[in-house]
Amino acid sequence: MVARPSLTNVQRLIILGVTLLVAGFSIWFFSSIVVYIIVAFVISMIGEPLVNLLQKIHLGKRHLPRGLCSLITVLLFWGLAFTFFYIFLPLVVNEIKYFSNLDLNSLIANLEAPIGKLRDFLAGFNLVPVDFDLLAWTRNTVVTAIGQVEFSGFVSNVAGILGDAFIAILAISFISYYFMRESDLFADALVLFFPEDKEQNVRNAIHSISILLKRYFIGVMLQITGIIILNTAGLSIVGLQFNHAVTIALISGVLNVIPYVGPFLGTLIGMLVGVAVSMPMDVATEMIPLLIYIFIAMEITQLIDNVVFQPQIFSRSVKSHPLEIFIVILLAATIGGVVGMLIAIPAYTVIRVIAKEFFNQNKLVQKITEGL
Repeated sequence: MVARPSLTNVQRLIILGVTLLVAGFSIWFFSSIVVYIIVAFVISMIGEPLVNLLQKIHLGKRHLPRGLCSLITVLLFWGLAFTFFYIFLPLVVNEIKYFSNLDLNSLIANLEAPIGKLRDFLAGFNLVPVDFDLLAWTRNTVVTAIGQVEFSGFVSNVAGILGDAFIAILAISFISYYFMRESDLFADALVLFFPEDKEQNVRNAIHSISILLKRYFIGVMLQITGIIILNTAGLSIVGLQFNHAVTIALISGVLNVIPYVGPFLGTLIGMLVGVAVSMPMDVATEMIPLLIYIFIAMEITQLIDNVVFQPQIFSRSVKSHPLEIFIVILLAATIGGVVGMLIAIPAYTVIRVIAKEFFNQNKLVQKITEGL
């Protein structure tokens, strides 16, 4: 038998490059399906403990079938999601109506004296011209910004998005069901793309990734819940009605998922909504104190999040140093903006696990994966 000539380094690089190009194009072309699979994998990771718990239930001398436990878990996920939107979506829409009915001219007129003092202060340091009409500029800016938001079309846009998401929900549910029913299905499918001598490395990587990301996503869900509870309590204490406090807390809890930027946006939106739903009121004796109280209440929640929630979730769940996570998020924000920040920690976790399994001889890899 004639031996096959071995490939040169250049040929190997060409084959690797072509493979990566084909794989990248396939992922881009079928991006929606890839997203469905990733989301389904995350749901299956979070739902697996519940599936295992349900399997311990006895029906006579028999356990519940894993397929039935998986179906119950999927239905429970979507039941919770439906309940969440059913309760909170009307509240959010109601808050938006306050902005659509807000008398901006009256509001800005009430701010005439504070804005005049602010203009004099800025002019004193030559930050604005002496004859600069800050009140007119504020009125034009605010009216233009609010006018660009079509509040009447907001509900219809949300309805359209929910309608388009119906197919995605069905696909994700179907894939999630089988991922939970056959826990090794994802790994069995993925190893088909790797040589046999790397199969065990792939399975080890998937197992480690599943454990770490399961802790992370469950931790994030608990973090959002904690922030909603704390902000609801704090905003209720400072004088907002319960339904307004819950809505602001919900928005801030969801935005908090965006590292560093999210908490700032949540506090800003909370202050704006708090003022909008409390109008009309005097600027000096009512509006400014209310803004201060809202700010303090939400900052106390953020302090608890920074001291208690985040160290438990980010550092312990994915086993990375806080400074390491901060740098990763900054890099991800530079590359992918808000979306990059959202996926930074899960993606970095996956990269670390893969690096540990396949490139563990490298000193840098050994250092960044020593906690895994």
